[in-house]
Amino acid sequence: MTPYPARNLLKLTEAQRERLDVLFLAQYAPEPGSPVPEMHPVHGVLPRYNHELFHTLAGLGLRCTPCRDVEEFVRSASRHNYVFTLLNRAPFRNSEIFISAACEWLGVPYLGAPPNVRALAEDKHLTKLMARSLGIPTAPWITCLAEGPLPATPSFPGPWFVKQRFGAASVDISPDCIQEEEAGLHARLRTFQEEGKACMVETFIPGVDLTVCVLGGQEPILLGVAEEISALPEGIVTHRQKRLLEGGRERLLLPPGPVTDQVQDYTRRLCAAVKEFDYLRVDFRRHRDTGEIFLLEFNIGCNLGSHAAVMFTARQAGFQQAEVVEHIVRHSLDRQLRSWTSMAGGSTQQPQPPHAQEQWEGGAP
Repeated sequence: MTPYPARNLLKLTEAQRERLDVLFLAQYAPEPGSPVPEMHPVHGVLPRYNHELFHTLAGLGLRCTPCRDVEEFVRSASRHNYVFTLLNRAPFRNSEIFISAACEWLGVPYLGAPPNVRALAEDKHLTKLMARSLGIPTAPWITCLAEGPLPATPSFPGPWFVKQRFGAASVDISPDCIQEEEAGLHARLRTFQEEGKACMVETFIPGVDLTVCVLGGQEPILLGVAEEISALPEGIVTHRQKRLLEGGRERLLLPPGPVTDQVQDYTRRLCAAVKEFDYLRVDFRRHRDTGEIFLLEFNIGCNLGSHAAVMFTARQAGFQQAEVVEHIVRHSLDRQLRSWTSMAGGSTQQPQPPHAQEQWEGGAP
């Protein structure tokens, strides 16, 4: 018996299954019938993950066309009526919100969240400002621009943790992110600047990471609280570990209690503030001595693979991967049909009349 009561997940209607024409956008989007790829030496499990999600969607009876890059997306998106995007980064600045913004312009529903919400999630500085306004604790922090003079030594004491200000997936996270001396801190900041990356410095919280995954809905579904345990110094979870290129990491479901209650309360506050999303993950850090809980970030477009936190906590609640993906797609359609309905087997740049919604709810075409 799961300690987290399950709720019924949304299902696609037969009309939606028949009429959805999905553009599957991912760096390693597979061709139909291609074998399961090997682990990539740099990107690790990513090709397998893309393959897994493509076939999960196909297993739901949906037509899926693979698309591997932004240029191809621009050429072909308007020929489809839904974009299922796992492409979270492209080689240009602020690329994280490009797909959602382009889909809004084209009038094509898409996976994720509106561009403004996505931008908020991608900017850890703005996320922290929002969290503080909601009464959610965060560690003290300062920001460092991608160019210009380095900031003064933080007014808060070390050890400090240095990470990119923008983006997710723990890119550049390693034990070197923890710095105890000013010289090491400024050396790390210079390295980021040399790579053209804005970053931030925050008080390092000794302890363990906690994560909560949420499925969108009129009332969002909070899955269980997972504890992310890493064998690396100070329990740091790195990008290489998330890509399954290194071991030393495990995930446990916390039983109900004061800690899970507090974390889920903070998560509900955040979800109420951002509202329009298909699914997300919220990450916290619990202090090993005081038990205090601090928000780290929230992630829209987080990993839906069988190895990742969303599916780990979903399985504990009694849900299967295909059920979760179907719920997310159905809610995504419902969410966007409330704003504009341009899903009549293609796209226009003008909103469709209200009766267009009928064909996506099983009514008359």
